[in-house]
Amino acid sequence: MPDAGKMIELCEILDITLNDLFSGEKVDMKDNEKKYEENLLEMTKQKEESDKRLLKLEIVIAIFGIIFLFSNIAIASLIEMEDWIRVLLITSGMIVFLIITGFALRIEQKAGYYECSECHTKYVPSYNSVLWAMHVNRTRFMKCPNCGKINWQKKVISK
Repeated sequence: MPDAGKMIELCEILDITLNDLFSGEKVDMKDNEKKYEENLLEMTKQKEESDKRLLKLEIVIAIFGIIFLFSNIAIASLIEMEDWIRVLLITSGMIVFLIITGFALRIEQKAGYYECSECHTKYVPSYNSVLWAMHVNRTRFMKCPNCGKINWQKKVISK
């Protein structure tokens, strides 16, 4: 699939519709609506699968960050070395851990949606909302943009 920003220009050059591009063939006008719905469903399915993979990746990189941090702390505390090297090891472990945590939070924010437990609105929150919200696993205590209530909102994959 071409980059989303170039799809319209590509369709103009090829003298086809976006529906033709997604279908991989010229779609007859009488089948246009049906093919459009099929393409939309396929794209939604692909996004959900991509979000599931991203959320699995989030777990992997978070585990890597934790292992890196604790291994640096263990090395710094168990092996005889100068104090400045010890501080450097622990600091580098913390820096890598914080960078990995930032990436994991970005994945948490972008992949899937959060669903308000009151009005059942599904939305993608801001990065700051995800960063500062109390959480248990993938459920966060945030303000719903639709109803304005602050409650526990669960991560869901499909809209």
